[in-house]
Amino acid sequence: MRHTISHLLSALALIVAACTKGDTAPKSERAETEVKAPGMSQGGTATTIHLVVQGGAHAGTYDAQSSDLTCTYGFAGPGSWGNQYSVTGKNPNEFSSLQLIVPDAKDAADGTDTFLLTVGFGELMKPGYSELTINAAADGEKEGNGRIIVEDRGQTGKVTFQGKTKDNVTLEGTIDCHQLMRGG
Repeated sequence: MRHTISHLLSALALIVAACTKGDTAPKSERAETEVKAPGMSQGGTATTIHLVVQGGAHAGTYDAQSSDLTCTYGFAGPGSWGNQYSVTGKNPNEFSSLQLIVPDAKDAADGTDTFLLTVGFGELMKPGYSELTINAAADGEKEGNGRIIVEDRGQTGKVTFQGKTKDNVTLEGTIDCHQLMRGG
């Protein structure tokens, strides 16, 4: 879990840096780093998640929606695709988080086996919280394996994923990004 959290914190640091650099960077650099968020007047559901877990303590089907933007492009590195869905107030048996980093969204258009996916249950960092992780990153030690397809549609998109954790728990589902935040 410590390894996964360090990856997520690194990605979050990049997001924060990208957001704040646009405010303080010289005008010549600002255009490259400016955050382009979809119109907030759209309202409604920004993200819909469908998750099926086969095996392990959390076997079952889970569906979630968020009115907050959770899908990103370019925040965890140039050309990357990400998802940062987390909610509070969940019991240990309830789906509460889905974190995703796909380093190269264009490569993932026809499917890639290089990604980091973490699914959480319960209240983050509280007793009873647990995670299921597939760390199929290109560098370092792999934990599990799978395949992800990213359909980038500009201001929307869809991710389809399927894989197994190192403990042989199957994770599959979709992330429908009805709204998408794009970075430079």
